[in-house]
Amino acid sequence: MTPDVRSSTPVTGIARWRMPSLIAGIIGLALSIAGYFVNPQTFFRAYLPSFLFWFSIVAGSLAVLMLQYVTGGEWGLMIRRPLGASARTMMWMVLFFIPIVFGMKYLYPWSDTAWAMADENVRQKLDWLNWKRFLIFAALYFALWNLWAWRIRILSLKFYEDRSPFTELKRRKWAASGLAMIVLTLTFASIDWMLSTEPKFSSTMYGITFVVGCGLSALAFVTFFFAQLANTDAMRGVLKPNHFRDLGNLMLAFVMFYAYTTFSEFLLIWYANVHEEIPHYLVRNTGMWGAVAFSVAMFHFFLPFGLLLMRPIKDKPKTIAIVAVIVIVMRYVVLYWLVAPSWYGEHFTWSWMDLTSLVGIGGVWIWAFIGQLRGQTIIPIHETWVEEAIREGALKVNA
Repeated sequence: MTPDVRSSTPVTGIARWRMPSLIAGIIGLALSIAGYFVNPQTFFRAYLPSFLFWFSIVAGSLAVLMLQYVTGGEWGLMIRRPLGASARTMMWMVLFFIPIVFGMKYLYPWSDTAWAMADENVRQKLDWLNWKRFLIFAALYFALWNLWAWRIRILSLKFYEDRSPFTELKRRKWAASGLAMIVLTLTFASIDWMLSTEPKFSSTMYGITFVVGCGLSALAFVTFFFAQLANTDAMRGVLKPNHFRDLGNLMLAFVMFYAYTTFSEFLLIWYANVHEEIPHYLVRNTGMWGAVAFSVAMFHFFLPFGLLLMRPIKDKPKTIAIVAVIVIVMRYVVLYWLVAPSWYGEHFTWSWMDLTSLVGIGGVWIWAFIGQLRGQTIIPIHETWVEEAIREGALKVNA
């Protein structure tokens, strides 16, 4: 029997998580705000890694979505809707960024003009490292990201109405230009928001590593998302091993690419042996930070790499969901490992506010994400070649 994709029903299995997520988010943010009055420095230094973690999923979703529209491969037809929903929550990231603006003096040493002027290395960078440029560029980044996320959404809705190849071509052109835009803006954003926590350090690989990490975060999230839907009434028989295998292969590629960029960065800095750059790795490989670095190597690369080479693991929702969770957890660990030693030096520090800020931002974000999916079918039934993609996956769509 020929699958009838037009009979796909909206997935409601995740709707039950919307209000609990919001409640958890409100509680987490409330506790974090209470923590601010106890120790504002700890609050802001816990908040930034949590923000970066959830932001990386949103930014990565926009990047992977645009990549899918440009390539047009069947691998991404099934994930367009959740990627688009995630990308459109970028407007929430604007709100979540506001506390960082007010906490700059706790996060970025260069915001203290007297300190920055006293160090020759930092003083030479003050044309870039100043709060006015920081805020102007942040506003520009968010404006561009939101523009592309919603412009692609508008063109998609228009295409569903007119089915015009010209509309589809226009959407593809926006996506192509958006890929260049997001690589550049995420590169500069990573320098502004992460690298500048350690203003004496510099790296030519830092930006691209962050971009790849965002893509990996998004792929891991959407893989876990679909794994949870595999046995729901609306998606039973729709998601098949082929689709999870494609997602697993993509995660494998990004895991390898991320390992390549990080090792290249380390090798270049080790070989150059520059005084200003060496402390970055010395601190992060000392004491407990060294243990964290070892866990990053093992659980962010070697374990996912080995598991994703196995086809049976990629074909089953339960097993690939476990791999996705490992990657998601390690993405937070990596981001924390990158920024926290800039403040704490060799002393490993992780407080209860790190947890509350992570849950607070995440709970509200999941609520917003699910809200973007309301009233839609998870499968983009109006897209070109959807029926062919379903047949390739041996899918049977339930009414």
